[in-house]
Amino acid sequence: MAVQVSFYSDAADPLHYACRLIRRALATGRPVGVCVAEAEAARLDALLWSFDAAEFIPHRRWDGATPPAPGEVLLVDDAARLPHRGLLLNLCDGMPGDALDFERVLEVIGQEPARVQAGRARYRVYQQAGAKLDHFSAAG
Repeated sequence: MAVQVSFYSDAADPLHYACRLIRRALATGRPVGVCVAEAEAARLDALLWSFDAAEFIPHRRWDGATPPAPGEVLLVDDAARLPHRGLLLNLCDGMPGDALDFERVLEVIGQEPARVQAGRARYRVYQQAGAKLDHFSAAG
């Protein structure tokens, strides 16, 4: 079965937009993993703590040593390390490891030209692999 990949382009603040997507993804009941560069992981971690004062988004930077709790969002720098193949949210510029093995992938693309180009390159890779693709604007 082909992976479903949704691209969210033109995000003014990709990490903040990712928090919205993570909250929605958790509601599906699927395990959720986030591929995020080490340089941005601390900011995403802090945003997930403060994103919504009335709601807690369970998450942690996963080291692979302890099993994840049900409903816990795992933050990794390499998606291939995730213990599940449920839903993957990619915030990295490169193609995530094992991306085509996930049930669903969400790609958040910012506004910087280099990130837009990297997102287009990933789109082509997914397209050539036969993934089911859709696109949404994150602007506004």
